[in-house]
Amino acid sequence: MTMPRATLLLALLTVPTLTSAQTTPPARIAPPATLAQVTMSPENTKRAHLQEINLDTAIKLANACVAYSREHNATGGATVVVVGPSGSVVYAQRTDGQLPNNFDSAFEKAKMALYSRAPTRSMVNRWGSPEAALARAPLNLYLVEGGYPIIVQDMMVGALGVGGASGGDEECGYAALERVLG
Repeated sequence: MTMPRATLLLALLTVPTLTSAQTTPPARIAPPATLAQVTMSPENTKRAHLQEINLDTAIKLANACVAYSREHNATGGATVVVVGPSGSVVYAQRTDGQLPNNFDSAFEKAKMALYSRAPTRSMVNRWGSPEAALARAPLNLYLVEGGYPIIVQDMMVGALGVGGASGGDEECGYAALERVLG
């Protein structure tokens, strides 16, 4: 369907043309914003600021956990995973005799502690005692004890997860944090 020439010409004549008045900025411009106005409060900044645990400390935590495990069983061991605030692995250690799922378990516990900013035990307590299938269901919630956030001077610098530890995953992780970080 074509438009008659007269209608098209009339339509083109009624379209406003760009003028210099239309390209000038609006009359009311906000004053320049300050950093304090557009960023988080100092309290929230401290909480969100990312300081990552260093490799030396991560290794010390893993070694302390394995030592605790061996104190409870001379042939025992553990799988320990330390992650930074981004969830990336900083250090992982698996002693001989550990099953493949011990790494997965330790990693998931570390991530759960990182995301919840609390020991995984507190999440288990919050949810009660879920069935084993629910505890490992793909809900991005790994409701198993043995994960701890690593907090130094009120700053979370990473998280620790333990799997397959003689003497208990939760106890092993807690002992490692006490021995290395106080």
